[in-house]
Order: sequence, then C-alpha cells, then structure tokens
Amino acid sequence: MTIMELGAIGEFLGSVVVIVSVIYLAAQVRQNTAQQKREETISIHRGQNEVVAQMMDPAVIRAFALVADGDAPASIEDRARTIMWVILYLNHFQIVYDLHHQGTLDGERYAVWELYAVAIVACKGIRAWWDGESGKLAFTPNMRALIDRRLDDPKIASTPLNEMWSIFGAEAWRSRQPVPEA
Repeated sequence: MTIMELGAIGEFLGSVVVIVSVIYLAAQVRQNTAQQKREETISIHRGQNEVVAQMMDPAVIRAFALVADGDAPASIEDRARTIMWVILYLNHFQIVYDLHHQGTLDGERYAVWELYAVAIVACKGIRAWWDGESGKLAFTPNMRALIDRRLDDPKIASTPLNEMWSIFGAEAWRSRQPVPEA
C-alpha cells in the first residue's frame, strides 16, 4: 500500500470520526435542552407553589376574597395583604411570560398560567387597583399589554378568580371576623 492510499484511508476515517462526533454532539445538545426545559418547568411549579402556599393562610384568603369582590368592606390591612399577594403572583407570572416568549416554555403550559394571572386581575377589586392605582406599573409593558388585552376583549373574557371558585368569593368570608395575627 502506498503512502497516497494510506493518506486517503486516513482522510476517510477522519471524516467518519468527524461525522460521528457531530452526531454525538447534536444528541448531547438536544438532551441538554430537554433537561433545561424540565428544570425550568419544575422551577416554575416550585415558584407557583410558594406563592399559592400563602393562600393556605385564612387571613390571606379572607383578605383576597373581600378585596377581590370590590364591594365588600375591606380594611387597609386586607387591601395591603391582598395587593402584596397579587404582586407576588404576577411577579411569578412575569417569569412564566418571559420564559414562554423566549421559547423555553410550551404554549399549553403557558396558557394555564396566563388564564390564572388574568383571572386574578379580572376580579372587580383587583381590577380597580390594576387600572386606578397604577398597579400595572410594577410589570413590564408587554405583560401589562397582554393582561389589558385579555381583560378588554369580550371574545376571550376571563372569569374572575373569585367567581371561578366560590371559596374566593366575598360571600363566603363577609361574616367572618379578621383572623388574628400569629
């Protein structure tokens, strides 16, 4: 075998090794991307659970129910507690919104998060804060525009959270006394 033939065989083997390496690297990148998406989804759920866990506190539920109603009498403490919870929830949704618009969160999961964010703001008392007290200014213009669009479009009108589930309605909490601070 001549040196030319050995060189040709070497080039061929080198090409095969490069092709196999590229295929292997592509598979690794795909696996890594899938793992990142799983980790982001888990992180989103953890964040959601942390925010929603605050609703396990009867004082927060009561405050939200009264403030969300918009007509029920609510103390300054109830209003502050509710607005802080809403800000926490919408800050969480801002992360979800950003991940979806960066292409790392699929549309089906995103749609659920968006539904709840809009349902919270759709409550009469929360909407008054959102529109009248500049509550929306705490969030990015794109997210504000999305929520405003969803709230104002009669074709996709959102059911307010306090109407979606009766436990968040003021009627269930109107006669209850404020929950003492621990």
